[in-house]
Amino acid sequence: MSPPIRILWASPNTLLDTANGAGLMVRECLNQLALRGCDVAAIGATVFVNPQGMASRAELWPRLLAQKGRFVEVPDGLLRHRLLVTERSQRRLMLSFEEQRWFDEYCRLLDADSPDLVLFFDNSLITLLTANEAHRRNIAVGVFLMHGNNRGTTWCRDVDFIFTDTRATAEMYRQREGYHMIPLGTFVDPAPVTANAHRRERVLFINPIPAKGGVFVAQLILHMAQRRPDIPFEVVDTRATWLALLESVASQTGIDPDEVRNVLLTPNTRDMRPVYGRARVLLAPSLWWDSGPRVVVEALLNGIPVIGSTSGGIPEILGEGGETIAFPPEYQEAPYLRLVPQEIVEHVSQRLEELFDDEAVYGRHVDRARGAGRKLHDLQSNGDRLMERVQHCLADHRRAP
Repeated sequence: MSPPIRILWASPNTLLDTANGAGLMVRECLNQLALRGCDVAAIGATVFVNPQGMASRAELWPRLLAQKGRFVEVPDGLLRHRLLVTERSQRRLMLSFEEQRWFDEYCRLLDADSPDLVLFFDNSLITLLTANEAHRRNIAVGVFLMHGNNRGTTWCRDVDFIFTDTRATAEMYRQREGYHMIPLGTFVDPAPVTANAHRRERVLFINPIPAKGGVFVAQLILHMAQRRPDIPFEVVDTRATWLALLESVASQTGIDPDEVRNVLLTPNTRDMRPVYGRARVLLAPSLWWDSGPRVVVEALLNGIPVIGSTSGGIPEILGEGGETIAFPPEYQEAPYLRLVPQEIVEHVSQRLEELFDDEAVYGRHVDRARGAGRKLHDLQSNGDRLMERVQHCLADHRRAP
């Protein structure tokens, strides 16, 4: 019997961050590998994309944060997290001596545990050092890249394998940068996100930032507040950005934001099941390159139809579970703050009215959403495929000169 594959995840950004969709996907990838017999460990830090990401294990963080400058062990089912407790929770504010301490511990783990594969994401100076130290020891190096921002080859000069979630992202980078990427599919455990009961009463929007289509959704909500105030919305304010965004859009459209009484504002939450239990439709109108947004998968697993955009991998992971909006190219450029044409707002408002007013039509959309969830996002099938690809990658690495 061959020994288990030893995998070390190495990135200062903690995988226990509930506000980091890419981190949540990677965490489930590692969990699936552990379920299939791999020995998986992670070295990170108390670094979050937003402090609200601490919603996971809220009772744990105050005790850990009292141990600044030390490494702490955090159990996580089959996974083991070794976290450096940092002075600040933002990655860009990590102190140089903290980065050095993290890197020294990473090198110690390379020597002590001799992993077969080091995995990470994070395009920074530590990325170069992380890959280089593993490469020097002839350890296979893989990076997860699930956005459209990386360019050039310096950042990945010591990387053996680049993993992503969707074929769309792999193809985009092949054409633009010449990368060979390995699409893995999606990894969402349905149990923590599937509602026990569905009231199907609200239009749901999660993470209201401009890149995710926040300006468009603010326009839509202001429009619907006047046209159909009986259709309620729920905004999950993952990064506490919604109120400022709504006021900005309202000032440009001349609509008083105080007229908006049809929105339930929900902070970042560890348990999304009640939120999905209230949702009738999910909006996912991303304007940036959105490789494979987790919220689309979670909605489909709940049988919730999705109105998304044609950005990135959204059409691929949506399948027949909803429809997409093609925003003109000029609206898909940073900082994503332009008001979209009114005809797009009108089109989506009419679709929402139909999904609220015609139960027969809505029922067919629910069936298609459930079918897409089963076909495209089965965790067991995707986990098996992931294990096969990791084994294949390691075999290729061993055969390489």
